[in-house]
Amino acid sequence: MSTPITIKVKKEILELAEKMIKYSLARSRSHAINLMIEKGLDEIVKEIQFWEELYAGVEKLKKEKYRIRHGGLSEILNEGRAEH
Repeated sequence: MSTPITIKVKKEILELAEKMIKYSLARSRSHAINLMIEKGLDEIVKEIQFWEELYAGVEKLKKEKYRIRHGGLSEILNEGRAEH
């Protein structure tokens, strides 16, 4: 059973939580904070770096007019999330 509490966190922690939501690693800030506690901050930072590099690579491919078949990128990203 979960019990709601109010806490103050460093700005960096909040930014990590927002990135976790952006990359679909967490459903909410609360979920993100819980994952940080469970997995540890170092593990979360590694996961976020992985996804940031992946998304940067995709953006580079888009700028170079490289085309991914429809739905192909979504499949890759979903598979990657399942593995991490």
